[in-house]
Amino acid sequence: MRIREIKQEGKGRLLIRTDELIFPLCEKEAAAWQLTEGVELDTETWDRLCREVLNKRIIRRAMFLLEKMDRTEFQLRRKLRDNHYPEVLINVAVDYVKSYHYIDDLRYAETYIRLHQTDKSRMQLRAALQQRGVPSELIVQAMEEVYEDHEEEMIRNLLARKQYDSEHMDRKQKYRIYQYLLRKGFSNSQIMRQMDLT
Repeated sequence: MRIREIKQEGKGRLLIRTDELIFPLCEKEAAAWQLTEGVELDTETWDRLCREVLNKRIIRRAMFLLEKMDRTEFQLRRKLRDNHYPEVLINVAVDYVKSYHYIDDLRYAETYIRLHQTDKSRMQLRAALQQRGVPSELIVQAMEEVYEDHEEEMIRNLLARKQYDSEHMDRKQKYRIYQYLLRKGFSNSQIMRQMDLT
């Protein structure tokens, strides 16, 4: 693969674009490996560059990102892509951190559910985890493991906050509150029961 472009990405950091991929490298490393625009990067040199430099760098980057906050595999992959690492290197880093359980989507989902189950409905929890890239089967498993059903209590608290009064509110006010609770992800039957609409 031929190096098409070498672009300054930051202080001492380059972004190298070939026919097939893009990867970051330090200026000193590019000079040491004699990488310049137009040079042909053969498979043997690429493999050595990955083994000796890039694999170590992307693993360090992944560890740094996970040190700052817990992430799902999807979030970590996205962050590494944002740093211009090619998929082949991202796979190396993800396999490494997975082997030490530094990322574990089931653990992430269970922790997220424990932390947010008192302020989010079951549907909101599921949507938030899907948005973070947690596979559906792991969300189901995590829900079965740790979810405690507080939804009716949450509805009662929200109704109190909205100063709901079934005897003195007109249909329009009740409907507005009912729609609000539906948007929060509560089931129709739970809402009807708590609002005394059955």
